Amino acid sequence: MYDLDSSVELLLQPAAALSKGDDNIWRRHHFVWKQPETWVPQLTAWLLPHFRRDGFRRLKPGRFRDLCWDDFEWRDVLGRCLLADIDYHTDQLADVLDRATLRTYHGCRTDDAGSYFREGLLVHDRAHMTARLRSIVEQNQELNWFAPRLDAAIAEIDNTLDIGRLYVVAEDTFLLKHAAHYLIYGSEWIAAVLGSTGRKVLLKSGAPTLLEIDLPLRVATPGTLRELSAKLLAEWTRRACNQPDWHAPIDFSFCLRTDIPPDWIVDHSHPAELNDPLEQRRLYKAAVAGCAYCSPAPE
Repeated sequence: MYDLDSSVELLLQPAAALSKGDDNIWRRHHFVWKQPETWVPQLTAWLLPHFRRDGFRRLKPGRFRDLCWDDFEWRDVLGRCLLADIDYHTDQLADVLDRATLRTYHGCRTDDAGSYFREGLLVHDRAHMTARLRSIVEQNQELNWFAPRLDAAIAEIDNTLDIGRLYVVAEDTFLLKHAAHYLIYGSEWIAAVLGSTGRKVLLKSGAPTLLEIDLPLRVATPGTLRELSAKLLAEWTRRACNQPDWHAPIDFSFCLRTDIPPDWIVDHSHPAELNDPLEQRRLYKAAVAGCAYCSPAPE
């Protein structure tokens, strides 16, 4: 039999020691989307004063809703429980999230992840990428056929959207499952210029690499913070109602127009098997399991 009081107590217990409704709860707070215990208590405490007097009766925590994790209706479920419009609370949360730091991820291919820990993660520099592409073509005999048409191939890929930008994601599950080409081939632009035949040369060096980055949310745009705020509120509501034992695998990117300094990069790993979205999701098995940074040469 459903017991509202016990369900509310279970929801509030992890936030019992936290200040209620305090914006500073996010100041210098570090959280990881896929570890709800790092942010659900904080959001519970922040939300509590914004609930209507009968808000928890409306929410019915612990009462399962037959909604997909990404259903827009989670927003409505919470909105009916709050004192003000859900858009207002979404904006209010977005305004204070810039005080926090979020663990994010970036996929690449490298033979030395140490370069990122020394130099940081740099925005897309088309001149640098073009020079790198020419070097790849010159150094690989199997691309001799491609050299005469390299300039034309570059001109055909006229996408300039990535220039001066870099991207990190809030959750690595979607990246690894649906966008693994970033790890398999490295630069998406170089792979696109080389095409389906030429890009195979990119598999000869390096290893698929997943970088972990602690991103201060102050560098995110207001629009991105609002979108993140909406995701957090919806997932909080889903967890409060359905009490799942898994996190929502959101597809959420941050587009940055500045380099990421080395001290924001905190870890890296090398996935051994990935499904290649450029090859009908064929299973790709990495030829090497690490990089020079993992196993430095003996002195």
